[in-house]
Amino acid sequence: MKVTKTYFMLMAADVARGASFYKKAFGLKPGYESPECTYFMQNGTTVALHGGADTTERDTGLGFYVDDIEAACAAVASAGGKVMKRREARPGEGITLATAVDTEGNRFSIAQPEAH
Repeated sequence: MKVTKTYFMLMAADVARGASFYKKAFGLKPGYESPECTYFMQNGTTVALHGGADTTERDTGLGFYVDDIEAACAAVASAGGKVMKRREARPGEGITLATAVDTEGNRFSIAQPEAH
């Protein structure tokens, strides 16, 4: 057996609205897009949005490493999401971390590596 692809599935009440959020906030480009499901491919990872949920907030485990956490948090807010926890230095982990939620209720992290 060989794993041919790994993806991360997020649920959405409105797939088009959720897809618009990830396009605007992070510049993700869809590889496949429909009203029921949209797939984004970014740096070897696939993030999929699938319909069938409501907008109740839920943890996802999804995270984005960025080079400018302040700009990323501003982009999240500008795209309709919310920054739930402002950036916080995590010296033992070598990152600064923020927590955000998309338009569909999916919580995710934004991390910026510490400069060396």
